[in-house]
Amino acid sequence: MNRDTTTRLQAIVASLSEHIDVLHACDLPEARQLLSIARLDLQMRIYGISDQELQAFCAAIEKDHRARVTGKVLKFNPRLKRVKSTG
Repeated sequence: MNRDTTTRLQAIVASLSEHIDVLHACDLPEARQLLSIARLDLQMRIYGISDQELQAFCAAIEKDHRARVTGKVLKFNPRLKRVKSTG
C-alpha cells in the first residue's frame, strides 16, 4: 500500500472514530458497532494485520480474561492472627 493511500485511509479512520463517538453519545449501539467494524477493517489493512493474526490476538485476550475471572482465590495465612477489637 503506498503512502498516499495509507494517509487517506488514516483520515477515514479518524473520521469514523469521531462518528463512532457521536453514535455512542446518541445511544445508537448497532450503528456504532457497524462503524467500529469498518474502522477495524481499515486499520487491519493499513497495518497489514491478517484475519488469522486478529483471531489469534482475540483468542489470547479471551484466554487471559478467562484466567482473570476464574483466578485462584488466595488462601488465608494461618500464621497471621486477627487482632480482636476492644470496643
